[in-house]
Amino acid sequence: MIYFDVLHCETDVAAHMRRLISVGGGYSTLLLPWNRMKQDEEQSDPENALVSLYHPKSPASEAYRMLRTNVHFSGGGEAIQVLEVTSSFPGEGKSLTAANLAITFAQAGDSVLLVDADMRRPTVHEKFQLPQTPGLSEAIVTGKYDDSMQDGPLDGLKIVASGTIPPNPSELLHSDRMKDFLDEMKSRVDLVILDVPPVLVVADALALAPRADGVLLVVSLINSDKHATNRALESLRGVNARVLGTVVRGIVPPRGKYGRKGYYNDYYYYYDSGYGADESAKETATK
Repeated sequence: MIYFDVLHCETDVAAHMRRLISVGGGYSTLLLPWNRMKQDEEQSDPENALVSLYHPKSPASEAYRMLRTNVHFSGGGEAIQVLEVTSSFPGEGKSLTAANLAITFAQAGDSVLLVDADMRRPTVHEKFQLPQTPGLSEAIVTGKYDDSMQDGPLDGLKIVASGTIPPNPSELLHSDRMKDFLDEMKSRVDLVILDVPPVLVVADALALAPRADGVLLVVSLINSDKHATNRALESLRGVNARVLGTVVRGIVPPRGKYGRKGYYNDYYYYYDSGYGADESAKETATK
């Protein structure tokens, strides 16, 4: 189930959200549904991780399409060419969000480059079952960008894996060579999505944030808390990052009068928040 305003959620979800983050402050919030799969299963199984590719009709895929629309219109008339996706701490789903968002933009006909700039715990190559090297570190050091770009599973989607893990990721990401890489990629594709490490763990996200046109902060209802989220937002503001909004993962849909049923590994979804699946659709869904 997709909610855009915490105040429109069912009581229990809304209360949990108010405890987690401060509503308002100029940030929009998009909530992503949770299908109750273990995080290690999401990370290790491409079919579970890349729901927008393998399960395009699932509720999670619809949520990512909503997120794509929000990003598209968040520029205020200016194009978002470089988008950073990060989180407060590890395990909140920022890599899953970046990967699925890249897929949805490519499905819409945009040319997209997904860059694994998380040189601490890179996972993009695993999700797409691609070699880790050559990748971003080689591209920055050698300037041979084409050698590091790999084809994604969709037309229009290119992927740059992390490459060889360097001893100094923050310095590499903050270098002029990284700026040159981004400038070149902006001239080649419509959108560059950067999967970067968590804000409160290492300095990498803050080093790259000023070079991005927008930042999405991924928050997990399961693994985060209000204080960590606010500290991450304050840190991003401290480097003049443009935070487009927060993406909240881990929403379990509240039980309505039609109940909940399994759909894609125990997650079932229907519209009951005013969008109006009609009665016949709901009756069919509950069978």
